Amino acid sequence: MSESSGLPLRICVMPTGATPPEGAPLGAAGGLVARLGLDGGEVRLTVVLVARPVAELRWLFDQVLRKVKKAFELAGPVVFEAPGVPIEIAETLALDLRHGFGERVSHELGAAVDTLAASEALYRAWVEEDATLRTSTAIGSDIAAWGRAQAGRLPVEVRVYDRAAVERMGLRLLTAVGGASDVSPPTLVVARYTPETADGAPEAPLMLLGKGVTFDSGGINVKPYESFVSMMKNDMAGAALAWSLFKHLAEAGSPRPLLLVIPTCENPIGEGAMRPGAVVKSYRGLDVRIDHTDAEGRLILADALAWASDNYQPERVLCFATLTTAALIAYGPYATPVHFAAPDLEAALTRASDASGEDLHFFPSRVWHLEANRDEEADLKNTARLPSHAARGAGSRNAGHFLLHFTDRPLTHFDIFASTWNWAGDAPASGWGATGAPLRTLVKALALLDA
Repeated sequence: MSESSGLPLRICVMPTGATPPEGAPLGAAGGLVARLGLDGGEVRLTVVLVARPVAELRWLFDQVLRKVKKAFELAGPVVFEAPGVPIEIAETLALDLRHGFGERVSHELGAAVDTLAASEALYRAWVEEDATLRTSTAIGSDIAAWGRAQAGRLPVEVRVYDRAAVERMGLRLLTAVGGASDVSPPTLVVARYTPETADGAPEAPLMLLGKGVTFDSGGINVKPYESFVSMMKNDMAGAALAWSLFKHLAEAGSPRPLLLVIPTCENPIGEGAMRPGAVVKSYRGLDVRIDHTDAEGRLILADALAWASDNYQPERVLCFATLTTAALIAYGPYATPVHFAAPDLEAALTRASDASGEDLHFFPSRVWHLEANRDEEADLKNTARLPSHAARGAGSRNAGHFLLHFTDRPLTHFDIFASTWNWAGDAPASGWGATGAPLRTLVKALALLDA
């Protein structure tokens, strides 16, 4: 088929077992059946689904789309139809199309799909923005501006604590990590959403905690090229995810109170940078030895987690962070390891991830990972190690357990290093950069908990 210019695209996805219309067969993996045609200047793609998990259907569908994009220049509108397809699969594929084609996509699945697509777009845009622009100051300014715009509309309050305030508050781990930077200085952003309750009594909030390292050089233990240093503007993806989720839920009128907490700075190299071997007293009073300056994310999260737990007593905490490259090494691309989820949350997340096609893997708390963070010189060190030949393993688990030392509230930690960025180059609907995962799963899971 010859390449054309500026053609519209009509996509029809049919349920498993359906008979596709006439058309040129388009080679598809995994048993997917695809037919391609050109009718009246419109490219028509028909895809018949197969009985596979939604995560695999997303990937297979995207592989078909990539072939179509190579064959045609698709500059026109994109119409998506999915008659007879289960609604959750149809919505997931529509979200992927919105990711790939933007607002050119039309469908009949309702406004909720477009609203969620816009939230995913915000999340991706923040992660992909240049680190000289998406600084800690910009993060605070943008969230504060949104808060002011909600006056009289939503019950929200935003506070931005600058370097001086953070120092007065005793968040010494946060200032240790980012203290050498004037471009992206240590900052704590806190936003509250407090809807009215049925009896008027205050309720404990759901806390959304996001790591906001706007650029991670590795510090004095400088990050080598092989450790993705050129992509480390994405090290604030946890903050972007927490913010996008908070904003989405608040604007949707969530019945539950929400607390957004973002510790943010960069991890710079400079004469004021934290030194390997330094011992820093955390907000909670625990002494932490800086064994390696490139294990900085857990430090800023620990202080913010302890401070917010003391001041707001959240019902539970969801923590999002590109915390360890071990998450990518151990679980591969696309997957998100989830640590310490309570049974009700794990059940909701499992249902939501199955429907959304975003892989989650669950791990409980274990005392040996908690103890691996202990130190002989200080109370804790920021590079946990299991004994003997296991010392190189469990990086994501050990880092997550570090955080358990800093709160008494129920904590669930999402290590999104592998899933938030298109490391493999073929994440569904993603070009180079951010994927938007696992926002749609979180939105669906929290809706299940609220039902």
